[in-house]
Amino acid sequence: SIGNMRTGLIVGVIWVFIWPRTVHGGFVLKKVICESLDASYAEFELCEMKIVRRGVASFYMFLKLHKMPINNVDVNVSLLKRSNGYQPFLFNQTVDYCYYMRNPQAHPLIYTLHKVMFKKTNMNHSCPFDHDLKVENFTYDQNDMMDLPLPSGDYMIKLILATYKICRVTLKIYFKKN
Repeated sequence: SIGNMRTGLIVGVIWVFIWPRTVHGGFVLKKVICESLDASYAEFELCEMKIVRRGVASFYMFLKLHKMPINNVDVNVSLLKRSNGYQPFLFNQTVDYCYYMRNPQAHPLIYTLHKVMFKKTNMNHSCPFDHDLKVENFTYDQNDMMDLPLPSGDYMIKLILATYKICRVTLKIYFKKN
């Protein structure tokens, strides 16, 4: 709706242009948890984070898809901050991934997170998906997301992938902002 688009645009402008100048510090990836909600549809054969050196980690993921092609994908991305458990913080947005990949800059918050992974994944195109999904040797350097405007603390990015409006998998990415 127009109201949601306007709110998203305002939050996006603040996120991209204003907050990065007021909040500084690096990010450290702590752990990643992958969960298949329907193993008959998709299952993780690999979900692993390796520490390469101080402040640098590599992520590997292989999601075996059992029913292809996939022409309808929704992704919910939420940012949670640890405070007596993990609480919603700043955004919780669902996008039509097929549409998003045709116009990623239309969702600046999600694009900020996604652009650092584009080169290391085979999910960098629009629908249909007629192959398994993978992330190979995605090396996260603590300076990759310096523009992400967050105060210091422990965070989780939670991704929920749905196809044909049914939730299939979740990924929880835990990190610390110094």
